[in-house]
Amino acid sequence: MNRILRSFFLVALVIACGCAKQGDQQSTASVAKYQATPARNFTTSDVAKLKWIEGTWRGMDGDKPFYERYTIENDAMIVEALTDGDPTKVETADRFELKNGEFGKGEGDHRSAASEIGDGFVQFVPAGAVKGNSFRFERQPDGSWHAILEWPATGDKPARSKTYKMERWPK
Repeated sequence: MNRILRSFFLVALVIACGCAKQGDQQSTASVAKYQATPARNFTTSDVAKLKWIEGTWRGMDGDKPFYERYTIENDAMIVEALTDGDPTKVETADRFELKNGEFGKGEGDHRSAASEIGDGFVQFVPAGAVKGNSFRFERQPDGSWHAILEWPATGDKPARSKTYKMERWPK
């Protein structure tokens, strides 16, 4: 499970499959955007609004650090999970791309795509037939950003969310 936690996008897919770990923050009021639908009118200039996320970041999952590098290339966002913060050790890589006005990743029923892109945030929602979690990246005034994972109520589990604070690495 530790490898999955090093990449928010892999976490998103795991949670979408109903594999959320215990101890996640519970909230019904804060989980509101998971029912949004992907927008299909994004342009390269919308993707450029995400330049603030470029760089290498450290997040914490409890007492376990994880490291990610984000790069914006024209109409794509590349996310690399790094082993122990070493920029030469890429553990996994994901690519979010702009295709036919939709900005997202994945294939077929297992896709996530943006429903909103603003100057300091991006909101991703399920885009395929498999409905799972949504996630939002929000820039903070101190230069850090929050990754907010949200998933809907299912069966005996209430709607819930988990927030990771991402700080520039190295400081």
